[in-house]
Amino acid sequence: MPTYEELVSIRRRLTALSFVAHDLAIVEAKELQRRLIEIDDLRVNDRFVNAEDGTVSEGQTQVVGLLEECFDCLHDLMAEGSAVSKDLMPLYDRLMEIRIQLEKLLLTSRWTLRETDLWSYQVQLQDIDAMRRNGQFKDATGEPAPQQAQAVLNFLLHKCYNLVYKLLSSSEPVAESLMPVHNQLRTLRRCLLEVKKYGGPLSARDLYPYQMKLSSIDNLRTDGKFLDDEGHIPEGQGVVMSLLNECYDLMYELMAAEVDE
Repeated sequence: MPTYEELVSIRRRLTALSFVAHDLAIVEAKELQRRLIEIDDLRVNDRFVNAEDGTVSEGQTQVVGLLEECFDCLHDLMAEGSAVSKDLMPLYDRLMEIRIQLEKLLLTSRWTLRETDLWSYQVQLQDIDAMRRNGQFKDATGEPAPQQAQAVLNFLLHKCYNLVYKLLSSSEPVAESLMPVHNQLRTLRRCLLEVKKYGGPLSARDLYPYQMKLSSIDNLRTDGKFLDDEGHIPEGQGVVMSLLNECYDLMYELMAAEVDE
């Protein structure tokens, strides 16, 4: 499959760029980012299809997985710590440490974890999230950090939330009664990531439908929990809350970008 072969080539190049000086690597990384977006746009209803007959191509899982891996590598490359000022480095280091620990858990304990094992990480991420004002991290003077630093810190925060979600998804089943909420949040998360990836829309009017949808889902909670029709607390609270937090995080970042403009 030509697309798969091209993605393999891009993945290798991104790995090579990680050993190049950041200022030089970032130029080529942006070119690769444009190409990845073009490849992503080839999908029809989230699937790659044959150009000749429109049938779904084989190997969807491998190709889509590799595409997402390329985007992750690209974001890692662009999220260079040198862009973060000295007063924000402790926060950067803290996020990096959380990320490293979560990635180790993903490799070693993914299928044996319980929700309680991840509680401390969730609390730490929520504490870091609470440091932002109007969706932005502030420097020592109380002013918003430069955009590049914001991007680095927000990327790491998103990455950590996503790792928590993956770990919870592996260890905690989602009850059937909670699946509609889970699926809505997954769809909303994907939409917000698409908006972020393509750089728009960023106006308050364009973001309003996403805000309303997120609020309507959040308002389904009772005492902080999603309940089923019988008033019971179904399994999967941690998974759904992780998705909800990540959606809020993405929304705050997009709103902050709109304010900056």
